[in-house]
Amino acid sequence: MTPVFPKKMEHFFTLRNKIPLQILLVTLIITVITLSGVRIILPNRPRGRSTTMGLGMGAKSLIILAYEVLTEHSIRFHRWSSLKAYFILNAMEVVFWAAVAFMVIQGNSKLCVGTSCALGWVVFVLAGILSPIYKYLAVVTYLD
Repeated sequence: MTPVFPKKMEHFFTLRNKIPLQILLVTLIITVITLSGVRIILPNRPRGRSTTMGLGMGAKSLIILAYEVLTEHSIRFHRWSSLKAYFILNAMEVVFWAAVAFMVIQGNSKLCVGTSCALGWVVFVLAGILSPIYKYLAVVTYLD
């Protein structure tokens, strides 16, 4: 079954938006990884899931984006490309980054002191931005 979209929406969900979107995602994810790493290094901050979750999710997201870009644009890896896998992975990323945002809120509500608190809120905002971007990317990969 092919999806039916109104003509007004077709230009919004085009494949030419995919590469710039993936570049934006890589920069935001590297920022989250950097800020989460700084939060861990800061003294007088108890380590918990909310501080380390950004590192793990960021690394996972970079691996998934590398898979998508390499299998789409490299002939050597093209045999492993799958449009269904792209859609499933991008749809799962929506939930994962929402979970990062939720965990950071939960961690900051328990204990929020100094620089680590500010970095936590920045990670929350970035995770809140990443989730809808991945939702858009999931729709684009579904319509591909």
